[in-house]
Amino acid sequence: MNHGKVQWKGSYVAVVTPFTASGEIDERRFEANVAWLIDGGADGIVVSGCTGESWALSADERLRLFELAVKVAGPDIPVIAGTGGVRTEDVIALSERAKAAGTAGIMVLPPYYCMAGRQEIIAHYRAISDAVRHPILLYNIPRRTGFNLTPEVLEELVQVEWVVAIKESSADFIQVEATIASVGDQIEVFTGHSAERGVPALLMGAKGFVSSMESQIMGAEAIQMYDMVRAGELDRARQVQLKTLALDERMRRIGTFPANLKAAMALLGRPAGGPRPPLLPLASGDVERVQVVLEGLELMPARV
Repeated sequence: MNHGKVQWKGSYVAVVTPFTASGEIDERRFEANVAWLIDGGADGIVVSGCTGESWALSADERLRLFELAVKVAGPDIPVIAGTGGVRTEDVIALSERAKAAGTAGIMVLPPYYCMAGRQEIIAHYRAISDAVRHPILLYNIPRRTGFNLTPEVLEELVQVEWVVAIKESSADFIQVEATIASVGDQIEVFTGHSAERGVPALLMGAKGFVSSMESQIMGAEAIQMYDMVRAGELDRARQVQLKTLALDERMRRIGTFPANLKAAMALLGRPAGGPRPPLLPLASGDVERVQVVLEGLELMPARV
């Protein structure tokens, strides 16, 4: 339970992991992207999640990304380290290293593939909390884990000492609302899929959102949807939300995420490299389709 451990709120961005042509992490581009997002108004940075291809990174690589993000973000911007994995002992080990690196907290999804049940997953989080004693952002993404952190499950999980927040990325917006109603007074509720529902989630009481596609393509315009809502500029926020919705819907028809996001970033002059195998870079025809999407939404720089 939070009990004042953190004051997380606002527009957080889950960042990509840029790779060089030879497949190594491109540290310079990673740092530049984090700095660009913060300059655009990001209130927090999430490293090594689905967008960051955490599944393709070694523990040492993930730690290096945490260190770089903390260095760029400085003391005022929380960096949340994605440390999730299957084996509890591995998550604990990486989480302890993330804490030592100066991160504000860790993001942990339920263990995937092993088909753990409710009590096993609660025990997993309790073991991490007891061992690491560092703020935990739960990551509910049942499409990828096979387990749904429903409000009923959360009523038990919020009793774990260092569980302080959740990124609610199920496909069901009603579940987002039910989560806010059930545990929103005990932990900080953030919505994922903010390109689709950032504004309505805020209006229903979410403390913020964790964006991905739209913020790293549109920059400040998308990042600052949170500020628009908080300032009462709802007409403006609604128009930006409709634009992020159109971008997300069109982009997800092309290639595989985050390869499609990285292709869009490259077209905008912010090279992010390609994905790591088994994912493949977009074929040239798909890159052209991405360009059409960006042009259609007036996101490409004007040609001189």
